[in-house]
Amino acid sequence: MSGRILLVDDIEANRALIRAKLASAYYDVLAADTADQARKIVRDEQPSVVLINVTMSTLDAFELCHDLKSDPETVLTPVIMITSVDDAEDRLRALAVGADDFLVKPIHDLALFARVRNLMRMKFITDELQLRSEATHELGLRAGPTGIDDVVLTPAHSVLIAAPNAEYGAAWVKTIRDKLAVQVDFATTEQQVEARIEVDVPDAFVVHQSLAESGDGLRLISTIARRLTTRHSALLFLAADTDMRNAAKALDLGAWDYALPPHDETELTVRLRSQLRRKLYSDRLRTNLRDGLRMAVIDPLTGLYNRRYADHHMANMVSHARAEGSDLAVLVIDLDRFKLINDSFGHDAGDEVLQQVARRLQEHVRGVDVVVRLGGEEFCIALPGTGREGARQVAERIRGAIADIPFDLKQRDAINCTASIGIAVSRGGGCGVEQLLRLADRALYAAKDNGRDRITCAWEAA
Repeated sequence: MSGRILLVDDIEANRALIRAKLASAYYDVLAADTADQARKIVRDEQPSVVLINVTMSTLDAFELCHDLKSDPETVLTPVIMITSVDDAEDRLRALAVGADDFLVKPIHDLALFARVRNLMRMKFITDELQLRSEATHELGLRAGPTGIDDVVLTPAHSVLIAAPNAEYGAAWVKTIRDKLAVQVDFATTEQQVEARIEVDVPDAFVVHQSLAESGDGLRLISTIARRLTTRHSALLFLAADTDMRNAAKALDLGAWDYALPPHDETELTVRLRSQLRRKLYSDRLRTNLRDGLRMAVIDPLTGLYNRRYADHHMANMVSHARAEGSDLAVLVIDLDRFKLINDSFGHDAGDEVLQQVARRLQEHVRGVDVVVRLGGEEFCIALPGTGREGARQVAERIRGAIADIPFDLKQRDAINCTASIGIAVSRGGGCGVEQLLRLADRALYAAKDNGRDRITCAWEAA
């Protein structure tokens, strides 16, 4: 995965060395030697990852990282801080100001490239979710997404630890619960983790490299990252030793972050908090997108599909009927004299009737049938694999369900309403959606002309 990387260092020799490493892997490398220059490049060029040297004489690396992570425009840009001294205090300080990782010189190429690939992949996913979520907002389908800074951990959020033994697991359960105030539990084997996933999917997994009963943490990482139900959960790998090859492998298998031994309580909880917030923010973006798309195809009053969805889905139904040589029936339903209900009882009463009609329609169709509100008081039902006689039977049940049962309203007496229904049938998918709806409409008007509260069938479409 190629991408653009910003390297911030005030010593040219350092920049040249790391630039050569990155260029050999075909990354596009930008460079900055001042904080102002770095901020401008991040805003203007939007690099995939920023590498910042901690030991610079001309600027405060921690302050620069904090500034980037405090700016809503750059908060999600991954930052790796690089130092020549493996100092625990500096590492914790870097994580506290928002750094995504902390690498020590001499930099292991395997560790650097694995981490860069991992952070780029995660940023790409988040960026794509943001773009789609913002698009639904611009279309007026959903409120715009809030920032990651608004994400707050609560006791409703959960973490599952895959531990090498019960003592280790219990100790980390207490630590994480005390520091993050989230639900925490542990398992010691791959089988126990699998069983837990079947019951409830946690927001984050913390997976130790060594598990009980010869379990393999790396194999479990791969399973969690690939599984449909768990692939969006945060995934933190705890290496059993300082061999970076295992950490790099975990990142490539799908881990979001890693920690090398000794596993410091503060460092691990800071890393876990960061990944949990990232996961919850991504969940929010996905929900925003899903709800926005739902609003694009769902009628907000009745909860039925709208005309936009019907046109697309019914075209697919016609294609399927044509391929299978099966029939496709369409009912167009219009409530009789509905304007009188609005004029006599008010639009709130009319809305209640429409909602109840929608429920009655859904109660009299199969799961494969599609119920649509075309607009106003007009509805449509598509019945795949249904001929003229079957369609007439469904239509009669629906006509009776509307006419025979009064509509109970919240603040007034029950009222009666009837419906006229037009039916058209495409035999073997022989006609398209527009023609089928036109034939059903023509039959509907005939039902209206013949006295309402009745069903009329168009000639079967060839």
